[in-house]
Amino acid sequence: MRVLLVSANREQIPDPVFPLGMAYVAAAVEASGHQIEVADLCFGRRPLQNLGAQIVRFKPDVIGISLRNVDNAAYPRTVGYLALHRQVVDVAHGSSDAPVVLGGSGFSIMPLAHMRELNGDWGIVGEGERAFVALLQALEQGDDPATIAGVIPGSSYTASSTRRGLPPEPMLDWNEGLRPLRAAFDYPRYLRRGGMGNIQTKRGCIFKCSYCTYPLLEGNRFRTRDPVDVVDEIESLQRDFGPHPLFFVDSILNFPHGHVEAICEEILSRGLALRWSCYATPVKLDRNQAKLMARAGCEGIELGTDAVDDDQLARLGKSFDVATAERANRYCLEAGLRVCHSIIFGAPGETEASVRTTCEALVRMRPTAVIAMTGIRLYPGTPLSQSLIRTGSLDPDEIGLLPTFYIDPAVAEFLPGYLLKQAYTAGNWVLPGLVPPILPRTQRLLRGLGISGPLWRLFQKSFMQRLYRAHFKGQKTSWGTSNASRKVI
Repeated sequence: MRVLLVSANREQIPDPVFPLGMAYVAAAVEASGHQIEVADLCFGRRPLQNLGAQIVRFKPDVIGISLRNVDNAAYPRTVGYLALHRQVVDVAHGSSDAPVVLGGSGFSIMPLAHMRELNGDWGIVGEGERAFVALLQALEQGDDPATIAGVIPGSSYTASSTRRGLPPEPMLDWNEGLRPLRAAFDYPRYLRRGGMGNIQTKRGCIFKCSYCTYPLLEGNRFRTRDPVDVVDEIESLQRDFGPHPLFFVDSILNFPHGHVEAICEEILSRGLALRWSCYATPVKLDRNQAKLMARAGCEGIELGTDAVDDDQLARLGKSFDVATAERANRYCLEAGLRVCHSIIFGAPGETEASVRTTCEALVRMRPTAVIAMTGIRLYPGTPLSQSLIRTGSLDPDEIGLLPTFYIDPAVAEFLPGYLLKQAYTAGNWVLPGLVPPILPRTQRLLRGLGISGPLWRLFQKSFMQRLYRAHFKGQKTSWGTSNASRKVI
């Protein structure tokens, strides 16, 4: 069959991100013998017109569309992607009679809502490497795809029995014999514009953070790749595309203990000169781990700290306390690693005292940067959403494609003004919901100058801190006007 795969993501702030998940699906589809083309809508001035022209030229039998995110998860500067996704599906339907199959992590969070709103013919919930290939085979042979685990039908489907989107069991061998088909995309352009490539070493997460969708999307256990295979892929990337920084997209790279250590040892044994960064947890991040990661080329770690207050950490479902977070921060800095803390303000139970405690602790810890989110985006099935529903604070129907955020009433009026003052004083804070993190022209300028890796690393420079403070001048110390594109619980 002729299969067109469409990457619908067009977000380029803070950086365009290579569609790694679709590249895995593309590899699986090609390996099964189908003819594929890819339409990547991230770049270009007329992506929709180009998509329509490509569909007419290629004449696909099936069109698969990947939806990476539902929205930018930032409050109050919320950007929803539903309208853009609707445009993409409309172009597909308007240019061809081929069935449209929706998938991707954003789709899988709320599949039925997406199917209703976007008028897809079929949908893939969860990992698509096998389910999508099985769907193609069913369509080719005239079988019913609705019997395939992970496949859901569109509104026109009339059979009386269907699994209605039961996700397939997570594949333990999800990467066996499979490498992302980067050659089908303009990977070098992502390196130029995004400053780094990406790679995945495992899927799933055992932690139970109250707001997080990783366990829902990838399962509640870690499914790791062989470290030798990981470094084989890294080596081939450096050979095929030239030396470039990498970002490990795992939910967290440094857990379970021994996994990142084995990868680092393999990198060092081959003498590879690499630059890379990752997400990490303070849990089990000891001095030896930090030093080994630094020796293997790690230049920056984004710690999912969320708060530096013990009571708030417990309410967020975190598996560590303040002392653990402070130790991890210290070990990383001692090893020469740059550290960025991701913090969430306004979760249930947040008080002015807990906000101040977290901010004061961050001043003491002296990280390279802090990314502070205001409010929590609510998604179906997370522990936080389930708790709010049980207590009557939330109606299940309120969680949907319209971005819904929770901000504890105790800090709703206090947060914006206080955080803006903290960010201005520190000079190395990013408040994506309150202040634009970076202007598109600035991002293009920095990348055009050859600055690679995570841009938050620049906050180690005092001149960058002085320049960034200008972002906070004249900002309102309130949430601004109400907006129909989001709602707050």
